[in-house]
Amino acid sequence: MTATDSHVIEHKPSFWNRPRLFVGACLVVAAGIGGAIYTQDNVKSAATLVSTTQQPAAQIMAHKDYLEVKPIASTAPEPDRSLELWAIPADGAPVSLGLLPEDGKGIIGLNPRQQETISKPVELLVSSETKGGSVSKQPTGPTVYQGALAVR
Repeated sequence: MTATDSHVIEHKPSFWNRPRLFVGACLVVAAGIGGAIYTQDNVKSAATLVSTTQQPAAQIMAHKDYLEVKPIASTAPEPDRSLELWAIPADGAPVSLGLLPEDGKGIIGLNPRQQETISKPVELLVSSETKGGSVSKQPTGPTVYQGALAVR
């Protein structure tokens, strides 16, 4: 067999393979966009907390099942204290929403009771409590920040 006798057989992709790849790629993109839209987590309400001297101190954004905390001014609690966030409904007792993150920025998960409490306008209050938070389930320390949570 000589070099001139050999035939190179090329396999072209079938006409039907290209459209299948295109349709498959479109489906993946559409599913990704649809999933992103479906799981989009919008802010339900927000508050700017101010210090006792009326200086902006922190921003709280309430999502469906968590709070996002962003500090505006750097304020760390004393070493033996924790900053605890409370919701004060107009017609009820204070409900603890949890401890603020040590560095001021982070996420606070909410249980169903807490979610229900902040589903309507409430006053937010941050108190300085013993390390780990209030043991009495009520604010006992001095108020550090406060502000109204406006429902959108």
